[in-house]
Amino acid sequence: MSYHDIDKEIAHFEIVFGLISANDRIPLSYWRNRLSMLPKTSLMPIQRARLARLDAALRTLEQSAQALAAKPPMRSTGTQP
Repeated sequence: MSYHDIDKEIAHFEIVFGLISANDRIPLSYWRNRLSMLPKTSLMPIQRARLARLDAALRTLEQSAQALAAKPPMRSTGTQP
């Protein structure tokens, strides 16, 4: 993968990660896998920094998804049990 291809992929992730949520129809595990597939050895320092920010953003989303899953479901009246 060339420098420009990696840059395009990172730019795509930056757009998507700004739009997705823990409740998105595409699971966060998909984005985690996509992010992990980028070659880490041939990255420029700025690309490494951008990937670190993306990783942190995705980790935050994953944590919020876990927090949502841990909450008890709401009753039909809108209250928690």
